[in-house]
Amino acid sequence: MNALGPAGFLLIALAGAFGALLRYLLDVVLSAAQHRRGAPGARIFPLGILLANTLACLLVGAGAAWAARHGFAWHPGGLDSWPGLLVLALVLGVGGGLSTMSTFVVAAVSLWRSGARAMAASYTVLTIGAGLAAGLLGGLLASLLP
Repeated sequence: MNALGPAGFLLIALAGAFGALLRYLLDVVLSAAQHRRGAPGARIFPLGILLANTLACLLVGAGAAWAARHGFAWHPGGLDSWPGLLVLALVLGVGGGLSTMSTFVVAAVSLWRSGARAMAASYTVLTIGAGLAAGLLGGLLASLLP
């Protein structure tokens, strides 16, 4: 175990809870807005989950690049400073809680099964493409940080 002990694990858990709540809020707010604008019973594009996953990729890309440049370890046993723990909490906690592979898959499969196959395919391609682009952009943005 590292020198930070249980406090470090608690920080990562709290960061994960924050990321999960942020994901939920994005999904609920954006879905509600789409339902208000659409026809009753209309299928909606899972914009909230797409945005949450894309933001998580941006955050993780930036955090990983910044940590690598500053020599921080990525495993809990290698943490020996608060800056390293904060980056780990941001990447694993907030980024991990914000992103959601399972909800992405459920949304894509639900769209496909409901007959909205073009929407399901575009959502899948857009999620993967946006995630990769956001991760790369995050890495580039991290190079601007001290």
